Amino acid sequence: MRLLTIKEVSEMIQAKPATIYQWAETGVIPCFKLNGLLRFSEDDILAWIKNCKKESYLEYNTLADRRPRKGG
Repeated sequence: MRLLTIKEVSEMIQAKPATIYQWAETGVIPCFKLNGLLRFSEDDILAWIKNCKKESYLEYNTLADRRPRKGG
């Protein structure tokens, strides 16, 4: 099992480190603390990314239609 740092995860998923810290704190992204340092299993992160994937354009489009529209 390869362990990743906040910086490595943020580069992998192209999100700000502050976002990764927030997701870790709220349990959105799988992580653990090792000697007080936040670490991520590469296998867990890859599985999490795969689980976040939408299966079809139709599913994505349906979710997009639920977003509030600007000025509406």
